[in-house]
Amino acid sequence: MNSIYLRFLFLFINILVLIDCKTKLDLGDESNLPVISTLFNNRMLLLLKGTYATDNPLDWNELNNGTGELYIDSQGEGLDPTMTLVNQPKVGNLPIFLDIGEVRISSKYVKGLNDLTQIRDTVDSNKFWDYIAPNRQVFCTVTYSFDNNTCTESNGIIKASDFFNGVGAQFPSNDPSAETVGWESSFSAGRAWFGREYYYAAIYFRSLVIGYALDGGAPVSGRFDNRPIINGLNIVPRNNYVAGTSTSAKSTIVPKMFPALYTQLASQSVQSDMQIRDGFDPYILEVRVNLKENLMLHSYVTSRATTVTYVGISDIFYDHKGEGDAGGNLLTRARIIYPETASSLTISGGGNSLLHYYGIFREQESDFLNVLPLAATPAKQGAKIKYLNPGTYKAVCLGDLVKRDGFPDTVVRETTFNIPEYPFRQTYNVDLTCP
Repeated sequence: MNSIYLRFLFLFINILVLIDCKTKLDLGDESNLPVISTLFNNRMLLLLKGTYATDNPLDWNELNNGTGELYIDSQGEGLDPTMTLVNQPKVGNLPIFLDIGEVRISSKYVKGLNDLTQIRDTVDSNKFWDYIAPNRQVFCTVTYSFDNNTCTESNGIIKASDFFNGVGAQFPSNDPSAETVGWESSFSAGRAWFGREYYYAAIYFRSLVIGYALDGGAPVSGRFDNRPIINGLNIVPRNNYVAGTSTSAKSTIVPKMFPALYTQLASQSVQSDMQIRDGFDPYILEVRVNLKENLMLHSYVTSRATTVTYVGISDIFYDHKGEGDAGGNLLTRARIIYPETASSLTISGGGNSLLHYYGIFREQESDFLNVLPLAATPAKQGAKIKYLNPGTYKAVCLGDLVKRDGFPDTVVRETTFNIPEYPFRQTYNVDLTCP
């Protein structure tokens, strides 16, 4: 009798939970609830990548045209102050420490226009964002203390390796799959699928310390994860604003590293790669930034009249001429991948140049030099892209030729190709000579 009673009670509680969950989902409160689906089937895998290339990025020793050296910003009169370069490390020997607060996505297109400046308070923020990955993660290429720390306790050294080697660092996340548009809204919008399209993705950097910084020739002392760091500088404050931004203007601008924002352009939303379909098929949300390939030495003069030399992001779009600010050059792009139906692409014609990439863009995209490609890989023999959803694409040979900073600035040639809907998980080949 007790056994029957307990079974009935357990069934009744589950029914109540499911009824309550369904009601709140219908009201649009998904992000405020524990995601029950994660208890038995989390569809989404969130991967973060710190590379321009989605697949097989250059090794550390291949960077800067095979020298493995840091890029150095122009210095001298009217430019960066003359740098103090003592024991300058190779790029691959740099200690790098990342403290990432969370990752978010949003499906509210209009409210996010103009780089989030319409979001004025916590109420706006809560309505706008889906808080899919609110748990802080710490990655480090080397440990920063002799005792246990947040990085070593969370397997952060391996995650840092995956962040930079093209595999992608797994970031614990909730599953936004239940937050979908029903058939009525899909039908009225002319969609042939049920689900939701997302237009924004954001990585919130709490801290990004790169382990080479000198102040007047002496190693800079700082802190990371509340631990002392010698010869390292947190570059988040340096990259929050474009060089030359006035103090008054900063009050109207959302800091560029809080968050590092991806905004899906109109040309990218056609054949969108940010659609989460209703159903049970697993998917990957890949969010990446161009960090590994674009590390550059900069300098500025402090209020104490000393020159600080530090490693930041290369001057891809905005020239840094000794200002304290050096932002606007870190890009973000996100995409949804359905591994069960995605196909692979091999590209023949690569000449093994370390200055060239194959960039993959949607057919409607025409700007290849001011955004991250949807997918990319170095232009080597046997180049391969692991995942592409069905659709029509452009493969573009891109070269870092005019201004050597690790970011392609020249379109060499392009071709168009198609990934069909069926059959699934095929490998297709495109021939594109590069360079």
